Amino acid sequence: MIPLNLPDDPRPLMVELARLMYARHLTNSAGGNLSCRVGAHTFITPRYAGSKQRWNLQPAQLIVLDAQEHVLEGDAALLSRESKMHFACLRAFPAINGVIHAHPRHLSVFANAGRPLTPTVEYTHKFGVVDVVRPLPSHSAELAEAVVAALRPRAATLQNNGLGLILAQHGVVVVARDMAEAYDVLDRLEDSAHTLLHSDALPAS
Repeated sequence: MIPLNLPDDPRPLMVELARLMYARHLTNSAGGNLSCRVGAHTFITPRYAGSKQRWNLQPAQLIVLDAQEHVLEGDAALLSRESKMHFACLRAFPAINGVIHAHPRHLSVFANAGRPLTPTVEYTHKFGVVDVVRPLPSHSAELAEAVVAALRPRAATLQNNGLGLILAQHGVVVVARDMAEAYDVLDRLEDSAHTLLHSDALPAS
């Protein structure tokens, strides 16, 4: 068993961020997942974290896998249905060590419309335009492959900062160099979505 609270154990941070995401409407009860790679291990939130747990997870509930994606700890039957997308990103890009799939309140408007998100304030310019992945079945290998294909042209950017993608009719996925950065990307992009949605309400200057 991998002891909890080792210096590089990401599970305490992951459950903290999961609760924060739910409280701040960065995801909802319908779903979402967090995964993090540390060394030879990958940690991922379990299935039903939203609908049954309301994102009130404990570190010991996270599933731990080895480098070959074999479950070392946790119930393999509870492996997230969207794990294909997480594992595909981690396999394809060594720079990626944190992945979040979420259903944020304002970004979901862009997902529903199939519309890309343009940068707003200065602290979102580094993400560029957040592109849209065409509608594909949730939990499918096709979706995982499409996410990797959409990220590949910007692989060099991942050396410096995380990136996000809008999943049409679904939600968003963000990828980053670690778990904390993945949350930061999600938070900034959601703020951009909120800003853009309300910009039209301002009177003309």
